[in-house]
Order: sequence, then structure tokens, then C-alpha cells
Amino acid sequence: MTAKQKAARARFKAVVAEAKKLRKKNPKLTQAQAVKQAWAISYTKQRSGKKLGAVKKKSATKIKAKKSKRTSEMHTDTKSHNVNIRVMSGIDKTNIHHVLQLKHLTNNLTVAQYHLKKAIESKKLAKDTQGKIYFARMADRLRDEIKATKKQITIQKRLIK
Repeated sequence: MTAKQKAARARFKAVVAEAKKLRKKNPKLTQAQAVKQAWAISYTKQRSGKKLGAVKKKSATKIKAKKSKRTSEMHTDTKSHNVNIRVMSGIDKTNIHHVLQLKHLTNNLTVAQYHLKKAIESKKLAKDTQGKIYFARMADRLRDEIKATKKQITIQKRLIK
């Protein structure tokens, strides 16, 4: 370890000890708040030793902890890494289902339009009549699918409003 790493390690241990003292004095402090205050104390001690100017020491502010109804059991979510949370601003929670459905439909519409374009190109490039018939039928089916998807999109847009 380098000298700077050793100094940083020692400073960190001092901060942890200071946070422990702060939590003993005020048990309402959370661990994060205590560590934050301990780092502030450590930085003021460093600055006062270097004579960077007049540094006023601030007294440790008392932080009021919010009273919450806690049960004796703590709930732990073991599958939180599998949860996909989407936040959408300006949309009611009741409309989230419709918004997600609308996104899904617009994605399907884009894919169908892409495949229609490819089917038309393949129809032009096909040399035999059987291939041209196949791609023509595929293009017709995709046109019907696009038409139906557009209808569903208009319905979803109405439900969102």
C-alpha cells in the first residue's frame, strides 16, 4: 500500500469511529446521517490544521427523525434485482397499462412496416411466379396487420385521454 492509501484507510477508520460515537449520543440518527456528519467533522479538523483561514466550527445539528410505524419484522425483498420499475411523469397510475400497451403496439407497427417494405422488395427481386405470389400474399397480410394495429393504437390513445 502506498502512503496515501494508508492515510485514506486511517481517515476512513476514524470517520467510522466518529459516526459510532455520534449514533451513541443521538440514537435517532440514521447510519447515513451519522457518517455524513462524521465526514464533515473530519474535514473541518483537516482544514483547521492546515491554516487555510478562519474556519468556524459548526455545532452538530440535531436532525429530527421521522416517526414511522414499524413492525417488529423487517421486510426484505430478495428479488429486487429482477424488478423492472418504470417511472412515467404526468400519467396516472390507472393509465400506465394503456401507455405500455400503446408502446407495444407502436413497436409492432414499426416492425410490420419494416417487413412490408422487405416483402415488396423481395417480390420485385423474385424471378419465378411462385415466389412473386408468395411475397404478394405476405405483403397483403402485412397490410392487413398494419391496418388492424393502427385501429388498436387509436383505441389505446382514446383510453389514455
